[in-house]
Amino acid sequence: MSAAVRIRLPAKAENVAVVRQALTGLGDAYELDPDFLSDVRTAVTEACNNAVIHAYPDSDDGLMEVEADAGDGSLVEVLVRDYGGGLQPASVPPQQRSLGLGLPLIAALSKRFQIRGGVGRGLEVHMLFTPSDEVRQDYAERPAQANDAVSVPIELPRAAGMSIMPGPLVSAISGRVTAMLAARADFPLDRLADAVLVSDAIAAHAGSYTAREDVGLAIMDGDGSLDFRVGPLRDGGAQGLLSQLEVPGLGGSLERLVDSVRIEHSPDESGGGADAEGEYLALRIDKRPT
Repeated sequence: MSAAVRIRLPAKAENVAVVRQALTGLGDAYELDPDFLSDVRTAVTEACNNAVIHAYPDSDDGLMEVEADAGDGSLVEVLVRDYGGGLQPASVPPQQRSLGLGLPLIAALSKRFQIRGGVGRGLEVHMLFTPSDEVRQDYAERPAQANDAVSVPIELPRAAGMSIMPGPLVSAISGRVTAMLAARADFPLDRLADAVLVSDAIAAHAGSYTAREDVGLAIMDGDGSLDFRVGPLRDGGAQGLLSQLEVPGLGGSLERLVDSVRIEHSPDESGGGADAEGEYLALRIDKRPT
């Protein structure tokens, strides 16, 4: 599916809340009905919980990806993917035939859903939501496509990697995710506000310097810090973006709020795809400024 936002996260229980915040940002950007958005969030939560609980039973490492698009608000598509063991019905106890997926709930809340995957190939849950009983005709006539993506190995990032189409989505989603991660890292209120200002400034200008149609943004919650990595940017884009990042109300540049600034040249291993190359602007905000 084509997606307005892609999120890549370690398959940890605490990251389900990050996905929910991103979906709330999607709803804000497209002005989705609150009750309709609540149904979407609930169903996607069930699919994410499956990846967290069942995809990687023998490992503490594992990857969960969420792709979402809302179009004009009359249709929402969400894909939740993992790279775990896949469907293995013979090994599932009778009391867990639903694989913990909450299939009846997903079926009740979505207009249509598909589960694809195989043993050793991971699992995809593709959900379609509409606020009415109508299914858009072009979707109804769309042929099923082969699921090749789950067979591609991807190095697990520690970051919450995101790829977002430029526009209102960047600010709506990145600001909410930043606030969630900063609060989770126990940032004091003033530094949490600084982190959100940094995120908003990136959202306002990054689209002018990207090397492609979307904005790749990785946010890593480390030991007492948040790290932002934006890219790939076109040649000279990192410096250009940095020069444009004026913080509203402060009359100064973004560097007044961050504790570290780097311009990197390397493949993107966080939110934009393993083959993407270009410039990256890397920023760090410490819980307590140095």
